[in-house]
Amino acid sequence: MFLLKLYTFSFVLFSVMMYTNSKTTLRETVDQLDKMLRYSGWKNLNDLISITYYRKVYYLQKLIKIPTKRTKGGQKIRALTIYLGCTYSKVMNDLLLVIINVLKVCRKKFVEENDIKKGCICTEQLVNIISLLISPLATLLKDAMDALDLLHEIPMAYYKNIYKISPNLGKIGNILDNLNERTLSRNNISSYLWTLNTIEEFYQKIGGKLYNDTVLYCEFVTFNTSSLWKEWNIEYNAIINKNIKLGFFKFLKGQIKNYIKTIIVEKYFQLGFKYDPFLEETFIPISYKSFEIELDLKKIDEEPPIPIQIENH
Repeated sequence: MFLLKLYTFSFVLFSVMMYTNSKTTLRETVDQLDKMLRYSGWKNLNDLISITYYRKVYYLQKLIKIPTKRTKGGQKIRALTIYLGCTYSKVMNDLLLVIINVLKVCRKKFVEENDIKKGCICTEQLVNIISLLISPLATLLKDAMDALDLLHEIPMAYYKNIYKISPNLGKIGNILDNLNERTLSRNNISSYLWTLNTIEEFYQKIGGKLYNDTVLYCEFVTFNTSSLWKEWNIEYNAIINKNIKLGFFKFLKGQIKNYIKTIIVEKYFQLGFKYDPFLEETFIPISYKSFEIELDLKKIDEEPPIPIQIENH
């Protein structure tokens, strides 16, 4: 009983200390944050109108323009982290809607057209896109959000019931764990149908969670759209109508690859995040030099050092 009381007291004391320390953000952290916000990418985030946190509405332009006060540092970090989470949710939602539409095409090959060969190829290509493009991007965005959140004295990871965007991004990144439960085999067509069902159930569930986790915090310009899929279909049909031979999946992978490059440049590197390829970690530098910022942006615009392996065929 004494040990239990001691443990309880220690936990309460630790919580009080964390709460007290959270009132004032360290000067070094404030400087680190303000220097990060000098990156031009923050001014170009335009997927949201505002975010709401503890009944207070925050607008991004005000957050990045007003110098951070130490007494408001934690509040600002939290607001920016939520804003970033909303932005990344929109990115992943758009890509998940593309995946769901591709999945319908694959299933149609099996069920309606009874074209087993094309159905198998379609499913294999879909898994390839998820493993090489979608999953790594989700992991990268999660790491960026976590890196910003870690500037706060009490990161959101310490809470059980607050803003689950980061964990859900992690689940999207780990979907391969689900798919690896069964190996695709053309000698067992049911393995393909199982894979399609697993992808659909998983992404619909995650998509619903992303929406639920953002609805209380994020006011989007628009969220639930299939604009990417529609835009790419129109573009592909225009190419085919010109009698240019181009496989649908080759076209689709090219579109997703370019889209992801744009996301990584505009919503990762141009926000001041850095990637350590040796540790495979995202971090926020302690200090930035103005000339390094401009140099980095020019280098990024030419060819971003994307920490995602993308096939070129």
